Amino acid sequence: MRGKAPAPERGKTAPARGKAAAPERGTTAAPSRGKTAAPGKAPGTERPEAAKGRARVKAPAARPAGGRGPARRQRTPFVLLVVGLLCGGLVSLLLLNTMLAQDTITDAKLREEIAVAKRENEKIDQEYQLKTQPGNIAKLAEMQGQHTDWDEVNAYSSAGDQASQADPQR
Repeated sequence: MRGKAPAPERGKTAPARGKAAAPERGTTAAPSRGKTAAPGKAPGTERPEAAKGRARVKAPAARPAGGRGPARRQRTPFVLLVVGLLCGGLVSLLLLNTMLAQDTITDAKLREEIAVAKRENEKIDQEYQLKTQPGNIAKLAEMQGQHTDWDEVNAYSSAGDQASQADPQR
């Protein structure tokens, strides 16, 4: 029994020599495109020169049930919401920055006005200090006709005549 092939199982037929085996019932075979690859070569590694003569036929892309369509429709409002929020945040930051810059300019103007007012106040205070010096007061009194009377001392007090008089018992 040496040259005989083993007997096939009951209900199954042995594949003919040189032909591909038929798939078993209940299984699906992957569709093949063009020629099958030679043994030892991976499919799709044919030489480009050999593929030039043949026209390539693309199979239409099968969309799985519940594919990308609804997911894109659900993603679009979310993306628009995020973009809207980012744009709103950017606009509000720009407005805030503008208001802060405006307040800074107003602050600088007010500080300058305060500095000018302080300088004017110091100038007025210096003029007052100069006018209240004893030498300046004496000059103004002489200009008004008041002269110093060194011969008579006029002592005035709030106690009346008794405080200005010397103590008679001494």
